[in-house]
Amino acid sequence: MNSLFLFAGLFTGFASETPSPPGTGIPPVLTVKAARALAPGSTVTIRAVVLNGPEMGNIRYVQDADAGLALYAQPAKTPGFGELHAGDSIQVTGQLKVYNGLTEMDPIASFHKLASGVRVRALQVPVERATEAFVEANESRLLEIKGVTRLTMPTGTVATTLAGNSNYLLNGQVGGLVRIMAASTGPEGLVDATPPTSEAFDVRGVLSQFAPSGVGGYQLMPRLATDMVRGGGLPRLTEEPVPVNVTGNGFTVVFSTLNPGDTRVRYGLDPKQLKDSQTDPTLTTRHSLPLTNLIPGTTYYVEVSSRNATGTETASPVPFITGSGKRVRLGGKN
Repeated sequence: MNSLFLFAGLFTGFASETPSPPGTGIPPVLTVKAARALAPGSTVTIRAVVLNGPEMGNIRYVQDADAGLALYAQPAKTPGFGELHAGDSIQVTGQLKVYNGLTEMDPIASFHKLASGVRVRALQVPVERATEAFVEANESRLLEIKGVTRLTMPTGTVATTLAGNSNYLLNGQVGGLVRIMAASTGPEGLVDATPPTSEAFDVRGVLSQFAPSGVGGYQLMPRLATDMVRGGGLPRLTEEPVPVNVTGNGFTVVFSTLNPGDTRVRYGLDPKQLKDSQTDPTLTTRHSLPLTNLIPGTTYYVEVSSRNATGTETASPVPFITGSGKRVRLGGKN
């Protein structure tokens, strides 16, 4: 792969192939690349990280450090499969097949989850070179196309609202196909979402293939609305922090960011010496963190920040005041 294509790899590495003890009958654990090299009909066992959840229907794409693979199963026939989400590390055994050019595991004989919350960083590709990355070696891997300015419909019209089971082109490039899945719905979904039109953005997704002839047909499949990455991927604060649920001994700090990140709050009585801090590691765009055990009727200076894999955004400290701590009786005598 050309050096312009920047692959940061997994946050947690994968071991090489793991042989089984002689005579046990247990299949060895292969790397995904080694499994893909075998013929259709072969039964293989791999360990990899899941790249998507039910927003892509009955298919789960998985990836290790070097390659990706599609897994297909009907949740009713494979208990637990439908609950797999992005970041789940699994060991899975099944049979290889090729479906319209896409190498996949179907049927799945067994699987079990090893861990959750594992992060996979995408293969980063400038939009001018996108079609060069749409190749078999990258099938079922997570890609991030950088510097996109528009998604167009095949007719050339700029897309302003995304529809399910529809195709779009990266900057109108022939061969730079983006496919929106009908199952990606709801507040976090892509169906009915509005792609950015006034700024450059990045498009993250899994490279899939649909080609009855087995040749070409590569398509980038974003998963959720957060795969339309704006602001260079940094959290980017979009609302100033404000206090809610104010009481005599505390308040809840709330703020919003453009892209998901964790929630960090530093606070104290002196804006130059913020001695206390709290963190919520959950990645979100709607941040909320309660501060308790504070002094009633006192001004606290609060600094909020958010961090994700791209970097950290921090706002300047702002003053919040706790309540007086006095209880007021409504009606009758005090």
